[in-house]
Amino acid sequence: MNQGGIRFQYSVFEFNNTKRVLDNIKLRIDKFYGKKFGGGDSVFIFETDETKAIKYGNAIHRDQELLFFT
Repeated sequence: MNQGGIRFQYSVFEFNNTKRVLDNIKLRIDKFYGKKFGGGDSVFIFETDETKAIKYGNAIHRDQELLFFT
């Protein structure tokens, strides 16, 4: 992904971008890939409010500045 996406797993991505970029991604999926999906394929697009997200584990460090002491 060139939109600043973060790959969580082989096929799971997270990205933060504008509504316009998200609309373009949806359009591209519909236009180019929609007809190629089979019974074993799935695409989920979850739109979330980042301010209401609850994070555990390593995810809590992604939005915080880190301090390193040497």
